Amino acid sequence: MNIKPYGVAVTDAIASGDLSRLKEAEAAAQAHLDEYGDVATLLPLLRLEIAKLEGKKSY
Repeated sequence: MNIKPYGVAVTDAIASGDLSRLKEAEAAAQAHLDEYGDVATLLPLLRLEIAKLEGKKSY
């Protein structure tokens, strides 16, 4: 099984109580974090920059 490191997949793995699913979810989440960094921390920064640019639009 190929688990995507998103909330539903992770919570489903936790709810399953299946050790192999838990380990697969952990590995997928760690690989995502290693490759992309902490996206949750960066999202507010992206939104701030979007808001700044949208504020500069003239209609």
